[in-house]
Amino acid sequence: RAPTQPRHKSRHGKVSPTHDMAGADGAAEGTPDATYAALEGPRTFTSAPEVRSSVLSHSKSHPRMLESNATSHVWPLGALAELLDNAQDQECGATRVDVDAFELSPGKMALSVQDDGIGMGRPNLHSMLSFGFSSKEHVSGNVGRFGIGFKSGSMRIAHDALILTRREGQASAALLSTTFLNAISADDILIPMFTWATTPKAAGGHTYVAQEPSNTGEWEENMSVIEQYTFLGSEKAVLAELNKITTPTGTRIVLFNLKDPPEFDFSVKNDVRMLAMDLEGEVLRSSSRRPVYQQHRAGQQMTLDVPEDYSLRAYMEVLYLRPTVTFSLRGELIAPRCPLERLALEYYKFEDYTPMGLPDERKAPIVVHCGYQEEKSKHCGFHIYNKNRLIRMYQRFGAQLQANAMMKDMLGVVEADCLEPTHNKQAFNTTDIAYQKCQKHLEKSMNDYYFGVQNLRLAGIGAGGKRRTLAPKGGTSKKGKDAKCKGKGLKGKGKGKNDDGLGESDDDDAWVAKRAKLSANGKQKTVDFFPRILRRCMSHKNSWAFNEPVDAEYWGVLDYYEIIKTPMDFSTMVTKLDNGEYKTEGSAHGPRKFVTDARQVFYNAWTYNTPGHQVYDFAQEVGRIFEQEIAKAVGPEDVWGLKQGNILAMCGPAPAKEKDGALVLGDAEMKNEPGALVVDQEAIAAMVETRVAHVVATANAQRDEALGKLQDERAAREAFEAEMESMLAESLRAAREEEKGRYAKLESEKDTLLSALSDSSEMKKMYQEKVKALEVELKALKERGQVVS
Repeated sequence: RAPTQPRHKSRHGKVSPTHDMAGADGAAEGTPDATYAALEGPRTFTSAPEVRSSVLSHSKSHPRMLESNATSHVWPLGALAELLDNAQDQECGATRVDVDAFELSPGKMALSVQDDGIGMGRPNLHSMLSFGFSSKEHVSGNVGRFGIGFKSGSMRIAHDALILTRREGQASAALLSTTFLNAISADDILIPMFTWATTPKAAGGHTYVAQEPSNTGEWEENMSVIEQYTFLGSEKAVLAELNKITTPTGTRIVLFNLKDPPEFDFSVKNDVRMLAMDLEGEVLRSSSRRPVYQQHRAGQQMTLDVPEDYSLRAYMEVLYLRPTVTFSLRGELIAPRCPLERLALEYYKFEDYTPMGLPDERKAPIVVHCGYQEEKSKHCGFHIYNKNRLIRMYQRFGAQLQANAMMKDMLGVVEADCLEPTHNKQAFNTTDIAYQKCQKHLEKSMNDYYFGVQNLRLAGIGAGGKRRTLAPKGGTSKKGKDAKCKGKGLKGKGKGKNDDGLGESDDDDAWVAKRAKLSANGKQKTVDFFPRILRRCMSHKNSWAFNEPVDAEYWGVLDYYEIIKTPMDFSTMVTKLDNGEYKTEGSAHGPRKFVTDARQVFYNAWTYNTPGHQVYDFAQEVGRIFEQEIAKAVGPEDVWGLKQGNILAMCGPAPAKEKDGALVLGDAEMKNEPGALVVDQEAIAAMVETRVAHVVATANAQRDEALGKLQDERAAREAFEAEMESMLAESLRAAREEEKGRYAKLESEKDTLLSALSDSSEMKKMYQEKVKALEVELKALKERGQVVS
């Protein structure tokens, strides 16, 4: 037997429990012939050979395995959801999960996830930190499967993760740290781990007694790693962090040393949001219309704002279809938003579909829900859940991926527990046959639903401006033998009866006849051909550009609504028809408004687009069909004058067709005989009339615009003159007040000078008298001879 390699023993916990089954090769003895004979002869064993772990080599996991495993998560919020999944799983036993963010030091943030579950013992904690250990696969209530979610999720967000857990009678702590492993140049994943025996105190709290490692030297060595590579400086600080689990049992995970460059924005007090930064730290957001952060989805425009992509709060609100625990984020409870509640209008649930050929443990039905939101939204696609966990958001299928307006506002929810999610739980294994069957079933359900709803709307039985509601919120459709659609949506052409007794027949004439019959019986208030004409136009293959309002951002025509002042489309006309705005009783106003709105649709297309553009050509083609249907409906009498102002001149000639040996080109017929050309004079007159009316309307619009500009300029000039007059009056008043002040000042100075002058005259007179008195006295002394030289 070859000598075994020495095994590396560490006082730290080991992560990789798997072993390499390649044993040592034995040395052959004897001659080659004897060896071959021994190999070819029968071999018998009295018992199975015993495998001793001390003989086999140990397979280690390098710390780089943590980093490479984390690369499966491209989206940081998806990585953070891995920690929430562990708390949501049934085996955790949690009723509340708190997610928080706090500052360890200036500029250094940390994330924590804490639950009130049953906690983990030391063996369970060691299994959670190991690779591939999972007892959750195909277990009801659990979404985990591969046993790598915690490692990949935590190491994607941060360099270090501290795990603290407490169950009845025991508490444990462990550190999964790439900072520590890189610092010591480890070639295996080493985990400092501690366990205490706990007893609850009568006054609250717990008493902790060290249990493992039992060797004091090993305990000190493990604790030194905690003190050096975490934000906790002593065992006392570790126990203080453990006491933040306020419930008797539970688990607390702290992610610190978050990855650089920063990916999260913590400025919103009750949320954690994404930052869109490039490698140089520059913001990727290039315009004010672009969202802060957006995941790539096929068919989704770059300007569409999806809060679930960059807001952890918004993402947690829809993360679980039916949450079993209460979540909170930064101290504020999460209010779940069930995606089924958004499908308030025309909601429909299809019959369950289970793909054939699946293993027994994966056999589960695929449930498809379809509907629309009440408010206008540019979001479309399906939320796909697997075992109650959201895997894909706003996934588009079928016509939603094509460049048309079909199904662009359809929303749905798919419950697909039989599908296989990828490791990061953000996508499905698309090579799986079950996924391909699910996609095919979903696209068929979308078509059945969309065209079934269209038939209801165009049949004149709409919901008064709102979409028709087929079932209550969160409800289900009728199933079994009494179901009208039997899981095929609302299509059911000619197979069912609506509330007004009309079948959804494709025969328009029969449909009109039934409407007329019901009207004669007093069941319908109006009889008109408008729904049939709208259906004829909207069902044309090239009418997709006119069936819905123009989404200027999606199509990149940002100046559309600056050029088109009167937007119109067929779906808006359907809403007006449901509201009764095209009523025909006793007045031609309704019918004329109908044809005016329809022609406005085509005028808008011709105004914005140039000849030769496909939308311009589509408008000519569908407009020609509209005028033909109007002419057939009103007949030669044309009581309401609907044929006046037709747009045939703008539609151009119809495609040439051969009929009975003649070339038929629109309203002109050219036979194979020379000179046999018959021109419809009425069509030419209508063409001229239409062109003239268009020119006059354009001139009137320009005149009104010029008049409006003159009125605006006059108003601006008058306002300017009034302002100047006010400023002049104020200036004059101020100048007058200033002159009054100067006059009063001069008067005061004059009085002061006059007073001073009067005082100086009196002093001069006094001094003169005194001088005279002195001169008299000097003279008297001189005469007496008493003057002393």
